[in-house]
Amino acid sequence: MQLCLTSNVCNNCNNCNNCNNCNNCNNSTMNLTEVGWTGKAHGLRGEIKLRVLELYEDEVLEVKSVLIGEPPVPYFVEQFRSGGAIIAKFEGLDSRELVSLLSNKPLYVLSSVIAEKEPEPDTPFDALVGWFIEAEGYPRLGPISEIMDLPEHYLAEMKHEGNDILVPLHEDLIIDIREDDQTLIMVLPDGLLTMGD
Repeated sequence: MQLCLTSNVCNNCNNCNNCNNCNNCNNSTMNLTEVGWTGKAHGLRGEIKLRVLELYEDEVLEVKSVLIGEPPVPYFVEQFRSGGAIIAKFEGLDSRELVSLLSNKPLYVLSSVIAEKEPEPDTPFDALVGWFIEAEGYPRLGPISEIMDLPEHYLAEMKHEGNDILVPLHEDLIIDIREDDQTLIMVLPDGLLTMGD
């Protein structure tokens, strides 16, 4: 999202919300990233809860200002408190009544403060979704539909003859990886296909 950093309406088109209507002004624009939304007022001293996506929490706690609402309006941060939800106090908003006007609105920060992040896989085996498993004494199994993360180990979930089956995934059980046909060659314990019968 781009926001116009002008203090008045652009004289070229008189229709400026984001300065994209005429592209003829010299006002600078900035890129914003939506990082969450505002919650309810907290306490009586002008604090408000912020619901920030976990991916952006660290960056939000470091910023000196945020933008709230549509169109985004900047607010300078007096302080943040965290522990569960983030509680924010903004400069100039010293009462519950004032800060309540900001409830349930989108929350933005400058994109330049957000580090480029690639989503981390949930498990080290997530890339195997869609792969097949071959093991001595078993027919070709798969494709893997999901990887389950249990406290002790990971399980590959798949269908076999209409039934859900779970195959333990551990480095010690994997003999070979055939990338050309996306197949894991494994050593599996007996009875995996009859469990639950």
